[in-house]
Amino acid sequence: MIRLLLCLGLFALSLSAKTVLVVTADASDYVLAAGGTIASMIAQGDKAILIRVTNDDKDSWQLDPEETARRVRSESEQAAKILGIEKVIPLGYRAGELAGVSPTELRDRIMFYVRLHKPDVMFIPNPYAEYVEVLDRHYTGMAAEEARRTAALANHQLAFAQAGLQTHATPELYYYAQPVDPRRREAESTDTFVPQPKVLDISGSLEKKIRAAQALKTINYSLAHRIRQRLDASGRRLPLLEKIDDASVNKLTETNVRGLAALCAKDTNFREAEEFHYAGKDYQVPKKLRR
Repeated sequence: MIRLLLCLGLFALSLSAKTVLVVTADASDYVLAAGGTIASMIAQGDKAILIRVTNDDKDSWQLDPEETARRVRSESEQAAKILGIEKVIPLGYRAGELAGVSPTELRDRIMFYVRLHKPDVMFIPNPYAEYVEVLDRHYTGMAAEEARRTAALANHQLAFAQAGLQTHATPELYYYAQPVDPRRREAESTDTFVPQPKVLDISGSLEKKIRAAQALKTINYSLAHRIRQRLDASGRRLPLLEKIDDASVNKLTETNVRGLAALCAKDTNFREAEEFHYAGKDYQVPKKLRR
């Protein structure tokens, strides 16, 4: 009897499980901005797939681009594994050079995977966030947003349909960005026409998010050295970075992740949180038509 109930429970869970497609410009952005929420969804039974657009070949300290890209690819796969993501799809564009890539090309490459995996939920960089210095995130967000829309339109990429990839409309969309925009929680219009601010509790997955962020060693060492360089140039010091090693870099990463979680939780009932702009099933449906 117990075995039967267990089987029925697992069957019900599989029926309700969602497919989550995460799009990120670089290895660290989605981890820092959305890693806790994604890990929580996976822990509840959802399946997640990651599209990593660039190869992060620029973000290292005293390593050449090829070695940087090789290391970060391995580390990004480890970070995804920690969160529970089952597959990482690297598109391989050189970091910092998406401005020279055709937006239509990038959109169609992402759209291919939308039609292939037919996600119930997508996470994409918010292309409308202010004060984002890494412009690859803007270009990736624009392409991913359009890919989600065009994946539902039959006249886009007819060759996909001929290959058996039919149209797909993704019901839920989360726009993520690290919280540096002071107006980030303001809705730009009514809930009918624009995605709305949404804050989610990540207290149950924060430790997993920290471990995933710490797995990105090449990027984290680069950040530590650049912070130390700026401190030295201005005659300041940070005791944590007097010696840059695994212990200090991991502590710096943990402090950053915990600080972001606390900032997102401010003015809420949560202790640790992540924040998004969210377009759900009611998006663009007037209230009078909802049931």
